[in-house]
Amino acid sequence: MAYGKAARASATNPGDDPVNAFDGDTGTLWSAAADAPQWIEVDLGEVFDVAEIRMVPSQYPAGNTVHRISGRGPDTGGLVELGVIESETTDGDYVVLVAESPWLGLDTIRVETTSSPSWVAWREIEVVAAG
Repeated sequence: MAYGKAARASATNPGDDPVNAFDGDTGTLWSAAADAPQWIEVDLGEVFDVAEIRMVPSQYPAGNTVHRISGRGPDTGGLVELGVIESETTDGDYVVLVAESPWLGLDTIRVETTSSPSWVAWREIEVVAAG
């Protein structure tokens, strides 16, 4: 649902644009070229019910990270926290947030990294529709 959609971020390394995290290619990336906290978000272009968010970090060195995932829609009144993932992550490994029940009526997804041992960067972020 996020493939090729408009994206923006808190900061961007020249050439490592936010849209790279939503292009279906783990060989490209978005990089803030800065330490946490940093965020990236995608405008889905329409409203969806979301079941899962899959993320592939570009991270060296490996280590403990904290990511806050939020969504926004016409009826949410702003960003709503969908979940927080705190785990050991390494470059190229999947980090996945699965909804207990679908998150309803979202048109924007934001991933904010609040703690990381490296600059904040993502190879890919996938948004999976419910159903």
